[in-house]
Amino acid sequence: MKITDIEIIQVKAPYHQGISELMIRRNLYQINYVYKVYTDDGIIGIGDDGKQPDEVIQKYIGRNPFEFINGSAPTPLQQAFYDIMGKALDVPMYQLLGEKVHHKVPIAYWSIDMTPEEWANEAKHAYALGYRVHKIKARPWFEIVEQVQAISEAVPANYQLRVDANDSFETPAQTLKVIDLLQKYNIESFETPIPQRDIEGYVEIRQHCDVPITIHFGNPNPIEAIKANMNDSFIIAYPDSRASNAKYEAAVSQAAHLPVWLQIVGLGATTAYVTHLSATMSNATMPAITLSCLRENALVKPAIQMEDGYVTVPDRPGLGVELDEDALDNCRI
Repeated sequence: MKITDIEIIQVKAPYHQGISELMIRRNLYQINYVYKVYTDDGIIGIGDDGKQPDEVIQKYIGRNPFEFINGSAPTPLQQAFYDIMGKALDVPMYQLLGEKVHHKVPIAYWSIDMTPEEWANEAKHAYALGYRVHKIKARPWFEIVEQVQAISEAVPANYQLRVDANDSFETPAQTLKVIDLLQKYNIESFETPIPQRDIEGYVEIRQHCDVPITIHFGNPNPIEAIKANMNDSFIIAYPDSRASNAKYEAAVSQAAHLPVWLQIVGLGATTAYVTHLSATMSNATMPAITLSCLRENALVKPAIQMEDGYVTVPDRPGLGVELDEDALDNCRI
């Protein structure tokens, strides 16, 4: 089997009506790229993610997709290669990665910083779709307590919030102040409250609060982070979302008895890829982030369905989803 062509389709998949204007105004993730990888066997693999340079694409023409099993191809190509391999062997992608330890994997909703009313409306929308954890971007130009309170009043009590400060809380003292103000709400975790290089600061935070603290794997060196006991979980994100890297980082975290979540921004193919990868990681127990939930259509069928916070891992060959060609044609640029 040889790869004969790689088609890159530039798309603009609309956001759902409630946030479309906001996301356009912020110019966030407006353009996506859908990949079709063709083979001389007639099997077509799909993927989606960021744009890859032509010189990178050309490196894979004429190669066998099986050369890159558990490899380090760019994420959208790796998705397509696994899709091809699974279809060729008539097995779902997870069987190419290892034992499936989760039949369902959790996925979280996501929101950029917004007004309390906007966040509350998004939370109601997300809950109706089946999400039970909501990652929210905390920013100093909004009052975080008012925002969290608005969400909590809008949805049932089992709806959890993941507060991502992107280090904007700046100091341990300020972080502990915010945590104290939010203690009565259902907070799942705080993500990167202060710069991740501040190991001593994280240690101080964890000594004075019970809310789980999570950081991105790799900064600081994960061994230093684990030895210092500075965090409760790790985020495995792009570009380390490639299968070989992700499996390694999950294994390191597992050795330290720390859970992880995957975070890759994309459409439906990306979400399917994340479910397969997470299914083979015993400690991938925290809800993943893909952002496909924000779109009117994630451009795959069957549509990915949430049920009480979880997605069932597809059992069809490859990624287990196909491109929705009609929806794709409507989004082409």
